[in-house]
Amino acid sequence: MIVRRKGGLTEFIPTPQEKRDGLIRDHALGLMENLHQRLARLERTSKLPAAEAEAFTALLARMRADESRNLELNASLITSDTASG
Repeated sequence: MIVRRKGGLTEFIPTPQEKRDGLIRDHALGLMENLHQRLARLERTSKLPAAEAEAFTALLARMRADESRNLELNASLITSDTASG
């Protein structure tokens, strides 16, 4: 994080690495889901067993639920900080 101070104002600027990490974090789950759907379609077409695809579908659902909880928690922490600040 780059910190720039001007007068009484402090500005926090993310570094390029932090921007990349945030972009990856924000889109990784969607990319994995897209890849999973494509592979599952290939597996169905090839008549391969669906057990592993179903297990990964359950894992993706759990990851989505965890991510939703994390976003809600983060939002509640932000609103509680602004309310008390």
